Amino acid sequence: MTEHEAMKPLTHHGTQQIVTERLTLRRFTIDDYKNMFTFTSNPEVVKYLSYKPHESPEHTRTLLESWVKGYKSDQTYNWAIEYNGKLVGSISVVEIDNRCFSCHLGWQLDIPYWNKGIMTEAAKAVVDYLFNKVGFDRISSGCDTRNIGSYRVMEKIGMKHEGTLRRFYHQKDGSIGDKRLYAILKEEWQK
Repeated sequence: MTEHEAMKPLTHHGTQQIVTERLTLRRFTIDDYKNMFTFTSNPEVVKYLSYKPHESPEHTRTLLESWVKGYKSDQTYNWAIEYNGKLVGSISVVEIDNRCFSCHLGWQLDIPYWNKGIMTEAAKAVVDYLFNKVGFDRISSGCDTRNIGSYRVMEKIGMKHEGTLRRFYHQKDGSIGDKRLYAILKEEWQK
């Protein structure tokens, strides 16, 4: 019998509130749109993300309406990161492979909160939840090689660099970047 055949089925619970020492990770509400617009409209925050800066709070509100509807699925994992009672970022499972017990994480954080360990704290809490509550065996993430802050978070939470996809990202500014790939296995997390 292979490892995957011996594994227990995933137990999806969806986005549940997680509280850490400094953060509350919770479901988004439509009322978050003004605070979220602060960072989704900032070109520096979204520089290496797939979307262009939001042009209006209404754009952000429309996105949040779809995210809130998505919470009906127990396979939606999309947390608002709250620090000192304020929405400062997000962390989400952007891809799930139930057959292989794996998922892929993505995140964003408003600039005033960079370099304070906030994303590392949020990512550790989410990885712990996904391994221990849901039962994933592998969690991956990745970013443009120029996004140093993002891949440092991956390293700080114990993910291992698995490789680099060359000339993979065609960025909004017309540049072409390489993508660093990281992952951590449940057995590594438990050590």
